[in-house]
Amino acid sequence: MITRFLIVMLSSFLNIVYGQKIDEAKLQVLLKKAEETHSEAVIIYQDNQLVAEKYFGIGNPDVKIEAMSCTKSIVGLSVACLLTDGLIKSLDTPIADFYPEWKQGQKKLITIRHLVNMTSGMQNNPNASVEIYPSDNFVQLALAAELSKKPGEAFEYNNKSLNLMAGVIMKITGKRMDEYIGERLFKPLKITDYSWTLDNAGNPHVMSGCQIKPKDLIKLGLLLLNDGYYNNNQVIAKEHIVEVVAPSAQYKGYGMLWWLDYENTISIVDNEIINNLKKANVSKEFIRKVIRMKGVYRSNEDFAAKLQTVFGNNPYEHISQHLKPGLRLRKRNFSGNVTYRADGYLGNYIIVNPKEKIVAVRMISHQSFKSDGDGFADFGKEILKITQ
Repeated sequence: MITRFLIVMLSSFLNIVYGQKIDEAKLQVLLKKAEETHSEAVIIYQDNQLVAEKYFGIGNPDVKIEAMSCTKSIVGLSVACLLTDGLIKSLDTPIADFYPEWKQGQKKLITIRHLVNMTSGMQNNPNASVEIYPSDNFVQLALAAELSKKPGEAFEYNNKSLNLMAGVIMKITGKRMDEYIGERLFKPLKITDYSWTLDNAGNPHVMSGCQIKPKDLIKLGLLLLNDGYYNNNQVIAKEHIVEVVAPSAQYKGYGMLWWLDYENTISIVDNEIINNLKKANVSKEFIRKVIRMKGVYRSNEDFAAKLQTVFGNNPYEHISQHLKPGLRLRKRNFSGNVTYRADGYLGNYIIVNPKEKIVAVRMISHQSFKSDGDGFADFGKEILKITQ
């Protein structure tokens, strides 16, 4: 009886130290949903131990999948490598140090921090097919961009400005960005089979473009969870891992190319939002739809559901066509425990939950994506549910 009591007490102690146990029933619900949404791979670790590695449909352990915008988060970790190795003194290094033509006007104020925090103020069309993909040289396109805001003034998701990091990293290291990442970041993680999309000038894409196996993509999340260590080897200094997930001053929900999700997220659409749209001469039809959005939303899922009701099945495409840069549809308040997220088109994710020491990856390709529901938008929420 005493022995049994000690085992129970020890088990309880270990749960406190190492996090809660995975609830097998909830895990099966998640995996079932992954299959139903045509996922090709779901991999989950807790306490650096493999919990689940499942492939569905055309998914295969040895097949690479386009990581979409999760590529950005890989680049964020590569910038932490630059800091670790002293190749840059800080994120506040001016871009003009590498491109002297920017040593004039307000562009001289733009820093690496502004690029990786999405606060450069550079002009951008949210639809990459309008300006970026037709361009032969993504780096030159970014260099030529005008400013729509003062650098550091506001957070605006900006693919065009971020593509400039391919040029910056090459200037710093003397190596093409994907080659530098392969040698400095991927090699210590034993990632050897990957590919990278290039523009016509030979610049690797930064906004997306890394094709990688799911079982390798998750290593980036494990590196983040373990403060820069992988298999007891320090790949990135802890203080620079901290910088990767430090919220930017302009938007608490974004770090250095990683999204930050809080336990409690409240979205508010009120008269201030609507009045700002009116002052900016946004179309009356669009404003009428925003008025229907007025209210308080206790989760991103609730807000997204209302967006679909008001704007249709592909709300963000519609919104990007009508909402001018610098304007927003909601105000957000954040509190509680934070998880880190790499988020790519079609529903490619890395989720890192430091509290429960969980890292999870979900990947899907264009071949498997059938409808908007296949984006598995609540994958991160489902991961939070699988602990008891």
